[in-house]
Amino acid sequence: MENTSPNFILDACSILIDSHEQNEYIVAFSGGEDSSVLLHAMVNLMEEKKIKLRTIHINHNLQENAKEVSAHCAQVSKDYAIEHFSYEVKIEKSSNIEETCRVLRYSALSEHSHKNEIILTAHHLDDQIETFFLRVLRGSALKGLSSMDTSTMLNNRRIVRPLLGASKSQIQSYSKLNKISFIDDKSNYDIKFDRNFIRSNIIPKLKERWTSLEKIMSNNIDILALQSSVLDNFIDSISKDYLSSDKKNLYIDKVNYLDFGVKVLLLHRWIYRMSATNLNLRHINEILKIMNTNNDSNPLFIFDNVKITKIGNKLIIGKS
Repeated sequence: MENTSPNFILDACSILIDSHEQNEYIVAFSGGEDSSVLLHAMVNLMEEKKIKLRTIHINHNLQENAKEVSAHCAQVSKDYAIEHFSYEVKIEKSSNIEETCRVLRYSALSEHSHKNEIILTAHHLDDQIETFFLRVLRGSALKGLSSMDTSTMLNNRRIVRPLLGASKSQIQSYSKLNKISFIDDKSNYDIKFDRNFIRSNIIPKLKERWTSLEKIMSNNIDILALQSSVLDNFIDSISKDYLSSDKKNLYIDKVNYLDFGVKVLLLHRWIYRMSATNLNLRHINEILKIMNTNNDSNPLFIFDNVKITKIGNKLIIGKS
């Protein structure tokens, strides 16, 4: 039976605080129910845990009520008497909007935070399950299928997701009990976006047949994360033999002696560590072709924020 006690949310946030030496936190505040619950719980722990807290709202300008949402976030933060900032990001392309928004959002959060602050997002178990199915359909490798980590480093900033073990229903129970005010992002209901389609049309059907879907998927994702961690540790242990000291260059002649599978894993891990981008096997095969090009045309591989060039015997990674 699911734990619906409000203490579940508070305990998750308390455990987060106790597990880090830092005492300064930023809540990525969208104004929706999930981040509103996270903010409420952190505010309730401020005095007891002696932490500093502020909020940042990222406006993607994709919602009709974007100004209303921004104003709501500012008012809620003011009511809590905590510092609040709002920043706008501009989406300049019409394809892969979801991924573009994610990259720009994290970039803005990182840019406007301090090194000693931990950035908190309100991702929960239902988000984790949606991420799993999205990545299956996009051909992700094991690292991608293990979905989101509770804690990650990105752009030299610590990102933590304290509610990743909580289901949406647990968050809704907490919200209802505490009469939390929130404002819906209307774009969350637009099924032209892949995540919304999975959330609205796929997950409910699966839950009808497998009523313990959250528990099943949580166990599966945990196993995948464990397997991914073991593989990553192995690749990290051998990577020094194939990379330059700053890890920006990969030596092609050395890598070409590896078995195909190890070669794929090494490339995948190298690119993820340098860019936080998960490539699929098709992408890796494109890079392997570039490695084996004998001309001097300096071939390129570009995907999202990753750019890889070949100069002589080296692959060089940078930002696109």
